[in-house]
Amino acid sequence: MGIILIVVVGYFIYKYMEDNQGGASTSRKQNSALDILNERYAKGEIEEEEYRNKKESLNR
Repeated sequence: MGIILIVVVGYFIYKYMEDNQGGASTSRKQNSALDILNERYAKGEIEEEEYRNKKESLNR
């Protein structure tokens, strides 16, 4: 039982460290924002012009 707990805690520490690396996390955040933007456009929540402007801003 103790070994399982150590493995689980180790896994969460590993994932925490992986998520907090500078370059990788910034890229992931931009992709997440772009995913959200694409989803909002697909749902019709924003117009095409607003979509293009925001997409261009995110890709800078």
